[in-house]
Amino acid sequence: MEQLLLVQDLVKQYPGNEGVDNIGFTVERGEIVGLLGANGAGKTTTLRCIAGLYKPQKGTITIDGNKAGSEQAQRLLSFIPDSPSLYPMLTVAEHLQFKAKAFRIPPKKLEEAVLLALKEVNLESYANRPAGNLSRGQKQRVVLAAAVIQQADLYLFDEPTVGLDIPSKEWLAQWLLKNRANNKSIIVSSHSLEFVMETAQRVILIKKGRIVAESMVPSDEEQRLLWKKEVIGQLGGHLPDD
Repeated sequence: MEQLLLVQDLVKQYPGNEGVDNIGFTVERGEIVGLLGANGAGKTTTLRCIAGLYKPQKGTITIDGNKAGSEQAQRLLSFIPDSPSLYPMLTVAEHLQFKAKAFRIPPKKLEEAVLLALKEVNLESYANRPAGNLSRGQKQRVVLAAAVIQQADLYLFDEPTVGLDIPSKEWLAQWLLKNRANNKSIIVSSHSLEFVMETAQRVILIKKGRIVAESMVPSDEEQRLLWKKEVIGQLGGHLPDD
């Protein structure tokens, strides 16, 4: 497999010694990696450093060889935050048209790109609905549609299942697996062990800003039960589900 993301010796500290300390891992093309830990473990900080939103005090982050935060790296990734933010007065189609122009989609291909993205996330019937009237799950799909237009190689999801109903969680899980099959790389940062088990092939466990373990998710159901207990023990207790 080909390495897409490299995170090496990452340090990002805040007053009070919160943040991440000496984080390091890789993500291959066509791989879903779960970043698992309790709230405040350092998952969001890690993702925001990868996305170029935070500047670390130390460490190296490259995306396909491009330094995090560079224009080249920004074109390759899409960051989906825990609370998707849209322009409330724009319709879904208008929002995506705006994004498409920002991604320098040629005017002749803009309408087609928007329609294909809406189809990809099953929002064709919502094209003319104001974004401010959407549910959280629908807003998340609009953000995903923008990433489809962008043709991102790396998706960064920060607590993607918070506030979603069961059908929306199931749809998102299938969408992630489909995009993995299309050779996209995905990091799912979550405290939801069940969702990570359903989608990720590999998990990285973070506790108090440090990686405490890394392992593959077993495919065998009996092994999964034992693995789940071990993960919860390594993280020091119960992980709440959404």
